Amino acid sequence: MTRDFTYRTYARMLDAAVDAGYEFLTVREYLERETLPPRFLILRHDVDRKPANALDFARIEAERDVAATYYFRTVDRTLDPHVIGRVETLGHEIGYHYEDLDRANGDPAEAHRSFATNLAQLREYATVDTACMHGNPLTTFDNREMWGDDPDFDRYDLLGEAYLSVDFADVTYFSDAGRTWRDCPLKGDDHVVGQRFKTVQADRTADLVDLFRKRRVSRACLHAHPNRWADSYPEFVAERTRDAAVNAAKRGLQLL
Repeated sequence: MTRDFTYRTYARMLDAAVDAGYEFLTVREYLERETLPPRFLILRHDVDRKPANALDFARIEAERDVAATYYFRTVDRTLDPHVIGRVETLGHEIGYHYEDLDRANGDPAEAHRSFATNLAQLREYATVDTACMHGNPLTTFDNREMWGDDPDFDRYDLLGEAYLSVDFADVTYFSDAGRTWRDCPLKGDDHVVGQRFKTVQADRTADLVDLFRKRRVSRACLHAHPNRWADSYPEFVAERTRDAAVNAAKRGLQLL
């Protein structure tokens, strides 16, 4: 069986969507446009770690004239000004991958103070118009809850939040969380609001290639973590092993 979650399989998926006539949108473009194309993919990446992989992905996409949104955490292992600048120069959007409710131990007021500070720090390196929460399966907090029932993104000069501002009744969501594209309990907090019953699912990236080639979805949001994907066999084995361990821990937590 062909190895999945490699740079080659990712490039093959992009090529299938390009050949099928999908238009690629960043989250910023999706939120700014008054009229949306009939067939599109919102391409989004969470940079949880290994920022060098994010730059690799950005180059793969730029070679195909494809733009994506890259959400960077403001922690030492991901806040790399050089990488952030290069990704933006390649034509991609930079966003804030926030985890401030976690950092504030569930205190919304403290979370907003932290959010403002970290957003300002990221804006020293790039233009930031959207944000997206970071999910941590080891905490009980959902970082989106810091916004309450009536999110006010204008106070931070933001267009919106990737989970909360996309119309998922209209846009089908696919995420590689849990090392599968299929919706399942291993996704943890990585779920969207307002999505209707999905008529299509995908386990492997090859399944997404087939969906795009056959145009079985018209509008979709594709969420991939570059750190999960590998360009060498040792890295592939390391990431597959790591994901297996994380998934085992998630299953254990679900039994508690």
